[in-house]
Amino acid sequence: MRYFYFLIFSLIIGCNNVNEDELKIIFLGDSITEAGVYDKEVAIKYNGELIYPKHTGFITFLADSVTEKTKLIGKGIGGDKVSDLLTRYKKDVIDLDPDIVFIYIGINDVWHKYDFGTGSDIDLYENGLRQIISEIQKNGSKVVLCTPTVIGENYGDFTLANQYVELYRDAKAMESINNDLDAFSDIVRKLSSEYNTGLIDLRKIFMSYISENNPSNKPSGILTYDGVHLNDKGNKLIADQMINFIN
Repeated sequence: MRYFYFLIFSLIIGCNNVNEDELKIIFLGDSITEAGVYDKEVAIKYNGELIYPKHTGFITFLADSVTEKTKLIGKGIGGDKVSDLLTRYKKDVIDLDPDIVFIYIGINDVWHKYDFGTGSDIDLYENGLRQIISEIQKNGSKVVLCTPTVIGENYGDFTLANQYVELYRDAKAMESINNDLDAFSDIVRKLSSEYNTGLIDLRKIFMSYISENNPSNKPSGILTYDGVHLNDKGNKLIADQMINFIN
């Protein structure tokens, strides 16, 4: 089915084959990146409805816009924070010797602070990203950083409800969460300038799009299906930004 099966095959075999003409791209991140390789066309159906995945991921969208000599490798793991990337970036990125690396991390660093008490201190977030960026660049790979997006697409109270967890946050807590997302995004912008990386300011892009397309202040359904994880529009928006750093 399209280029999707080639993508999955590449992931299964570990992407160890060497081809001098091949452009190898790695996407490093959390569950949003993990879902980036999904395609709703191969989703499981139950009683006529798609169970999972219900949405096509941004990496799968990208696969339709690149040549067959471009290898797209998803390295996202659900629940990951920057501390988790520190334990695996050498194996998942450097050992594979990619040409381009997209780093999209930060949602769980903020979210888990409020809901599980295991979020990331902002200094740890910055220092962790510094190490990852510098080591990847030393290996000769181009780095593209992405700012974290949203936790809730509305202003006011918000309930995150999906197959994993249901969590309620009042308006005051949501204001604090959004302030943290802004601060963590500022770190990404600063590091992008300091290390001369590519930058996709997803925080700014998402907030602008939501402000223009959410007149009824819905908590989800604009670019996400639950307030955090992306629907087709959200995935397509990201893919449209990323392709500019590939072609």
